[in-house]
Amino acid sequence: MSVLKINISNLPEGIHQRSLEATPEEVGLDNRFAKAVIVNATLEKTSRQLYLKAECKAVGNFTCDRCLEEFEKEVVASYRVMYVAGDRSAEGLKEDEVQVIPPEANAIDLGEDVRQFIMLVLPQKILCKEECAGLCPTCGTNRNTSSCDCRKEETDPRWEGLKKFLEN
Repeated sequence: MSVLKINISNLPEGIHQRSLEATPEEVGLDNRFAKAVIVNATLEKTSRQLYLKAECKAVGNFTCDRCLEEFEKEVVASYRVMYVAGDRSAEGLKEDEVQVIPPEANAIDLGEDVRQFIMLVLPQKILCKEECAGLCPTCGTNRNTSSCDCRKEETDPRWEGLKKFLEN
């Protein structure tokens, strides 16, 4: 169980707002994340179900895949899930956004969902900025901060025929 729990035992029907905070270690995030993870949740309770809308924010320290510079970036993920008390097979529910909880449950734990959604929104190629110029392949100069006098390599003439495909 994580610290990102919402007590639902005596929660009246209606809409409820919750703000939760945890350390990255408590959520299970790796060492790139050093600041608190913030979760703003809206929980709508009816007699048979709980509908949760959550927005998660975490700040991570990353290395740019183009220029190799360290940078800090806020990661924001949002998700929705419906909690239904009872048995999934009895309800006939098959949707991914539905989680079955025992009728006697006193709390719902958001920790694992928050960890998964934060990790899922990270791009495969992490860039300090979209227009990052990267490093010079010849001398290694960071093209974001300075320029170099390296010559651009001439294209191998055998590849010239492929240029027409890029132009279309």
